[in-house]
Amino acid sequence: SKLALNPNLTTTDAVWRGLFRDVRCRRALSLAIDRDEINQAIYYGLGVPGASTILAQSPLYKPDYTTAWSTLDVDKANALLDEMGLNKRSDDGLRLLPDGRKMVIVVDTAGESTEEADVLQLVRDSWKKIGVDLFTKPSELEVFRNRIFAGESVMSVWYGADNGIPNADMSPWEFTPSSQQQLQWAKWGQFIETKGEAGEKIDMPEAQQLYDLLLSWRAATETDKRTAIWDEILKIWADQVYTIGTVANVPQPVVVNRHLHNVPEKAVWAWDPGAQFGVHKPDTFWLDEARQLSSVAE
Repeated sequence: SKLALNPNLTTTDAVWRGLFRDVRCRRALSLAIDRDEINQAIYYGLGVPGASTILAQSPLYKPDYTTAWSTLDVDKANALLDEMGLNKRSDDGLRLLPDGRKMVIVVDTAGESTEEADVLQLVRDSWKKIGVDLFTKPSELEVFRNRIFAGESVMSVWYGADNGIPNADMSPWEFTPSSQQQLQWAKWGQFIETKGEAGEKIDMPEAQQLYDLLLSWRAATETDKRTAIWDEILKIWADQVYTIGTVANVPQPVVVNRHLHNVPEKAVWAWDPGAQFGVHKPDTFWLDEARQLSSVAE
């Protein structure tokens, strides 16, 4: 997903922690987003609306991963929140939290681009239809991360998984609790990375299952076994909506000098694997120097 919303399952706000740990809340927020509108308004209709998951180019991909809880359904979203007991409203139509606060979600952002603000405004407009409001809290990247790591943030916006086209022999760590950098469960990741010296132990069964599957993947030596594990991980990930995707497969324009050769016309743009252009062997690019000099002379 070009941008994904991350409910913080390890936030220190007890009320929001309880709500976000209820899968009905995460599903409702996802169902209430008009991804087609975001795709048309922000990405000129060039992306693929859907959940935050792997891309269709991956041999592990299944269409259900993209469509799970990600098709606009305001009635279903409202029904899920009502089912949770969030059926009391303020005078301005916002739902009330169990402690009486209005259901206003403050989304932390690193302010990486105006694109984030534009997408979040469209999400806000959609969420208003289910009695939920959204405000953004921009900050510097280091402050942004530290707020999430400390549990001060209740939700954040960031890019989806880096590796959108994995195969069975690539690690599924991005879809399992394993790192503090995972903004939806930073304290669980910290606990794992520090071997229990900091953070919090995983205390949700589905999330623990994901971690156990990661350990099983690491122990597996056969590709068929690893494929089966990946499939189980992605099924749980899609069903539990740990991050809320918006639009994926958005083209990334890259300007290339006309005298530079061997640059692929279409390629994958991602930090991991490949460090963006690294996977395309830039050491094999070459400049047509004679042509370049001729152009300058003219």
